[in-house]
Amino acid sequence: MFRKNIISIDIGTYAIKIIVGKTQKNNVIIHHAFTIPTPSESYKNGYIKNKKALKEVIYAVLLKNKVKAKRAVCTLDSTTAITRELVFPYVKPEELGSIVQLEIEQYLPIRFDEYVIEYKILEEFSENDIKKLRVLIAALPKEIVESYLSLVNDLGLKPIALDIHANAIAKAFENKFVINNENYNLDQTVALIDIGYEYMHIAVIDKGILRFNRLIQQGGRNVDTDIANAFNLSLIDAAKRKIEYASLKKSTQDYSSANMLNELIQSNINIWVQEIEKIFQYYTSRARGNRIDKIYLYGGSSNIPDLSTYISSIINIPTFKIDTMSNIKFKESNEQINLGEYINTISALIGR
Repeated sequence: MFRKNIISIDIGTYAIKIIVGKTQKNNVIIHHAFTIPTPSESYKNGYIKNKKALKEVIYAVLLKNKVKAKRAVCTLDSTTAITRELVFPYVKPEELGSIVQLEIEQYLPIRFDEYVIEYKILEEFSENDIKKLRVLIAALPKEIVESYLSLVNDLGLKPIALDIHANAIAKAFENKFVINNENYNLDQTVALIDIGYEYMHIAVIDKGILRFNRLIQQGGRNVDTDIANAFNLSLIDAAKRKIEYASLKKSTQDYSSANMLNELIQSNINIWVQEIEKIFQYYTSRARGNRIDKIYLYGGSSNIPDLSTYISSIINIPTFKIDTMSNIKFKESNEQINLGEYINTISALIGR
């Protein structure tokens, strides 16, 4: 848990999110929040392609806003990240590392010397009177880890941690809090869906524990590209039109540009929903009792008007866009920040 101000950096293909804040008991206190465009061709799927360009824009925003914090955490999503939940017979914590390594070498399709491996105990439980451990294992290519370490050092900051989005967001849902003015029920199984620019990430949280996560190679960019092509717009203008003028409510059968826009958006969202349903069906089929009680949406494209209602009507699971979380508190000057766009960056500040 970080009690002094920390800089949290989340680099994406479209934008870089930066949070300056700290943790206080089970709350995160946010002092500053910034979004800056990601320089063209500087970042792809977790890999830093142009460190100099990224350093310049991040350093400039920290300098401009007189950010004095010197420690930094980073969080990312990548199709190259591998996560697995494994069950082991109970052993002492100091003995677990060697067992994890043996399991990875046997079951994961990676070369151990090319990845950085981290693990954490999710829970201790008993099965047939045998004490066991449920462990989350995460593997990330060393090339990615080393490039982030180099970037943070070049910024003159002290690297504290590198997290993946699934683990970061799960930490924010470990304890009781109020979300959208309703109590978060730890007895429910919730699916957290991050609708990003290139990918959608689904994390399933059951009783406050991350049980399952998957990355879908669909996102806001698909919608933006279709709108840009149809209306001869730049991708930036298309992204704005997607949020400002779209409506997924029942449209009239006309040929207006507004109706054409909605049809383009709806056709892409139908693809998203199909992929989400496949993931849910796989998760619920893995074990008796697996279920999804509620869906929470966040990320840039979760701002599409009526999206949560539209998804709920098809999947038949209550679906909500994340607007407020009582365990995330902003200074007065930051009250108008769109929380859903910063949740990954904020959650990375929770140091567990």
